Amino acid sequence: MNDIQSGTPVQQNVKPSTEDNLLYIAIKYKSAIIGALIFLVCLGAGSFFWMRQQQTRELEAALQLSRIAPFLDRGESNIAINGDGKIVGLKKIADEYSGKYAGTPSGNMANLLLANAYYSINEFDSALKVFKTVSIKNNDLAAAALAGAGDCYVSKNQFVQAAESYQEAAKQAENNVLKAQYLNRAANSFQQTNELKKAAELYTKIIADYPGTTGAATAQRSLWQISGNL
Repeated sequence: MNDIQSGTPVQQNVKPSTEDNLLYIAIKYKSAIIGALIFLVCLGAGSFFWMRQQQTRELEAALQLSRIAPFLDRGESNIAINGDGKIVGLKKIADEYSGKYAGTPSGNMANLLLANAYYSINEFDSALKVFKTVSIKNNDLAAAALAGAGDCYVSKNQFVQAAESYQEAAKQAENNVLKAQYLNRAANSFQQTNELKKAAELYTKIIADYPGTTGAATAQRSLWQISGNL
């Protein structure tokens, strides 16, 4: 269009279409887009193969765990821990298949069973070390590991640490019966260090929060026993 007075052309600002914008971006950032697409494809393939590998590892761990289970049932803890030459023990299964990130469900369960096996033969330091490494998705089983650590502390007469571990177990557990049980153990640990006020507070909490449970009945009896010393 010409300016009527001056006779000079007037430029019009034409807004580029969406298609033009996309084409411009595609041309300008072609290398980056291609690189990103290749990365996503590789990431997807890597995830697929990792999942397949984890499935294979879980089957291996589950099979090995099933072979060691009879020794646990018979209370043969030393064999369960170390194996018998032909059958792999819990320690090796846990070493190979447990862990927070690359562990498998059966491998992580083997780690928990390993800690329990150590505890059953009074190897409290070894049991405590393993209990602290247990990584398991089920909240009640994770709580059991924390409570197991608490049991180890009690066996080592470290009652402050035991109380802390039991309270963490109570927070982690989903089952109310377990919550009440762990809090009772924590309160009892406080009693062992003559922290009767803390013990009484926990017993009162158990009675109020978990009425009708065995833990509540136990807490009531314990509260009566220490009430004269508060």
